[in-house]
Amino acid sequence: MLVVALGAAIGGARWVGNSEPPPPPPRPDIPLDAWVPYWTLDSAMPETDRLGSMRDVSPFWFNAVGVDQIVIDPNAGADLTSSFMDAAKGSTANVVPSIVDAMPAGGMAALLADPTSRTEHVDAVARFAADGDFDGVDIDYEQFAFADGRDTWAATRPNWVAFITELGARLHADGRTLTVSVPPIYDTGQTSDSGYWVYDYGAIAPHVDHIRIMAYDFSVDEPGPIAPLQWVESAITAALDATDAPEKLVLGLPAYGRNWPTGVTGECPADLVEGRTSVTAATVDDLMARRNATPVFVPETGEWMFEYDLEVTDGVTSCVQTRQVHFVGGGGVRARMDLARQYQLDGVSLWAFGFDDEGVWDAILPNVSDPTATDSATSTIPTTGD
Repeated sequence: MLVVALGAAIGGARWVGNSEPPPPPPRPDIPLDAWVPYWTLDSAMPETDRLGSMRDVSPFWFNAVGVDQIVIDPNAGADLTSSFMDAAKGSTANVVPSIVDAMPAGGMAALLADPTSRTEHVDAVARFAADGDFDGVDIDYEQFAFADGRDTWAATRPNWVAFITELGARLHADGRTLTVSVPPIYDTGQTSDSGYWVYDYGAIAPHVDHIRIMAYDFSVDEPGPIAPLQWVESAITAALDATDAPEKLVLGLPAYGRNWPTGVTGECPADLVEGRTSVTAATVDDLMARRNATPVFVPETGEWMFEYDLEVTDGVTSCVQTRQVHFVGGGGVRARMDLARQYQLDGVSLWAFGFDDEGVWDAILPNVSDPTATDSATSTIPTTGD
């Protein structure tokens, strides 16, 4: 009886000796970064007091257009960009400008494939950072992903890693940081289901301070969610599998949406018909009020959506366009931020400063860490083998 009873007790007990440890609790707070595109500056400038809550702020109007040429986007207004840069440098935030690949398709890939031009480009980026007295740079080279074609990725991938390795060493030697902003991966493979594996998260992680995961733009051409929660989580877990470095990962937070035409009745005037447009957390309430639309929350995606009819006429011909809007509001931004906290990532980055409204800030500020508590501008990557 004793043996039977003891066996039953052991059989009913939970064996913990070889079990996985429980996951750590979510981070109580998390650093906040933000990109600041030139086209949001009208909205962002009155809110520059918000810069004090940010760790890194990335002015988004610098274009790489050649081996040694990094220029201001011609559409960026000189007065606004200068005023914002003054405000950023006068704040406690680290100023880490984004440099965008503005070369034709295949141009940057060819540049990086040649060791001489690659080093010249590293020199140009380092000189840009030094001349601007910036705390670091953010490399946002998206042409590989969206213009060059997947058949180029196997050749581009090692050249990209060589570039990031060389650039990281150079910037860290200068006392500056290196961030890269890249589209998501979904596993650690190199298949059509693996996401944007050209960026080789695992190989670049040791050489950068942060990898910003652009976990948004899930739906672009066709109506649908911007950054469905399950998809965002898959991008996080794949990045963790590839890098094993949550301390390097920063999750991009969308504060925007899109507005698509989905149907039409009648004959539309050709020059008045709108195609796909954008909304932001700051502008979507006005759109709903003007169109008398009521949003519906979609729990599966963590986003809102609504539809409305738009009459279009030039006085001669007219039509009614049905339009569908999907957007991420303040609560959705917070839900994605909570995923970053759950997985112990080293930060979140708002796309974009100027898209936000009070609802976004009310949702996220309670868990934004104090950026002045540590000196984020100092790289944690040693420049020697010591």
